[in-house]
Amino acid sequence: MIWTYPPRRIVTAVDFGGASAQAVGVAAALAEAGGATLTLLHAETLEAPPYFTSEQIEAIEHQRRAARAEAQRYLTRFGRRHTAVPFEAEIADGPPAEAVLRAASKADLIVMGTHGRRGPGRWWLGSVAERVLRRTSVPLLVTREGTVGAPRDVFGRVLLSVSSDSASVREAAGAYVRALAAQFGGELVNASAEDVHEAARQRDATLIVVALAAGERRHGLDATERLLRSCSHPTLFLLERHDDVE
Repeated sequence: MIWTYPPRRIVTAVDFGGASAQAVGVAAALAEAGGATLTLLHAETLEAPPYFTSEQIEAIEHQRRAARAEAQRYLTRFGRRHTAVPFEAEIADGPPAEAVLRAASKADLIVMGTHGRRGPGRWWLGSVAERVLRRTSVPLLVTREGTVGAPRDVFGRVLLSVSSDSASVREAAGAYVRALAAQFGGELVNASAEDVHEAARQRDATLIVVALAAGERRHGLDATERLLRSCSHPTLFLLERHDDVE
């Protein structure tokens, strides 16, 4: 997959915390600027144990329907608190990473927030973002809670790091980032892949963009995941799909 900008369909994962509130704002800015549709996605799992009787399963199904309806209402209210841009609110069944990946199959961009935590506190939007990163070829924009001011300001000074010898990847990533920066009146700066965070600090970057070719993806993902865990800047990952990615 070679990426094109602007996206037409944006999916934002929501767990109702501050990190996802921030992600909604950034995704909405992108949707408004490019005329994209915006979907806010929340995933919940409520499964009956295999030993339940039919009456117990029916009760669980009733609870599931009631919980889904309440979650839909809450997600809509949450979205309206954080953006005036129109959106669709979607409640998905199942593990969060799987829900995001299913939604991403019909999207051009995924936006997620992370809490920058370890242990149980990072489960929804920490490890989930890593799982999505490992398996998707859809551009993934990740922000850490507390690192974003005004959503549009994220795109003011965009630093591009291309860890690839592929001319097509370099060309596609450059075109994507130039179009992104131009849409927000921002500026593009380039950086070597060796020390992205230091380059971002020295050049006052507001967004890091990392591009990785398919043939280099399996080796490069370890470093890319480390960058995700430490993302002191909002970071957009452009990962060309490889047939061997699981």
